[in-house]
Amino acid sequence: MKQSINHFTLVNSKILVALILATLLFGCGSTAYNIKSSRELSGNKLLTGRFVFYNDDVLLENSEGFTVFFKKREDKILRMFQPDEKGYVYIPVDEGQYYISRIKYNKLNGHLLFPVHQGSGINVDVSDTVVNFGTIQISLQQNITSRIAYVSTYGYPYAGKLMPSSLKPELSISQIPDWNVTHQYILSSKLDILPESVRDEVVDFSEEVETPFR
Repeated sequence: MKQSINHFTLVNSKILVALILATLLFGCGSTAYNIKSSRELSGNKLLTGRFVFYNDDVLLENSEGFTVFFKKREDKILRMFQPDEKGYVYIPVDEGQYYISRIKYNKLNGHLLFPVHQGSGINVDVSDTVVNFGTIQISLQQNITSRIAYVSTYGYPYAGKLMPSSLKPELSISQIPDWNVTHQYILSSKLDILPESVRDEVVDFSEEVETPFR
């Protein structure tokens, strides 16, 4: 009986620790909302671009299930993009380097967290007005064998913890430098953006796929 109580206490303690870590990681963040007018910049720069999401090679119509976290280089707190219905973001930022650091994918039985190894930041210089990072493609691959193994290995929040890497879901992230597409969209918006004020930014991501962590 005593062993059962100790085991129950240990399991509850692990769950509590996981919840605390999740709160520390995501609860202290904020959402970077898209602006509705250039007047909202208040002297800041405009960071813009588009996200496209694939789930098992199927293009999603929106970002449903995905959350993209980023941060300024010297900051510890993560912020969340909130793309519009076309996948675009256009947020006010100050000068500095910005890194996409994590991708979260929500599922019925929990969520997946993926680290992002970004070789170069999105630079926003003091001389910039609008910085355009083009299109960033995020692709999640998880075949049926992987899904079953991930769910059955352990219950949430320990699902898939001891799975071999070959069966874990995989996520890839890359930049598609379709500058003309993103230019047309941002210039056609009601933000009063001048074409000559937009600077294109190349972003370097690791070619290796990412596997989830907890």
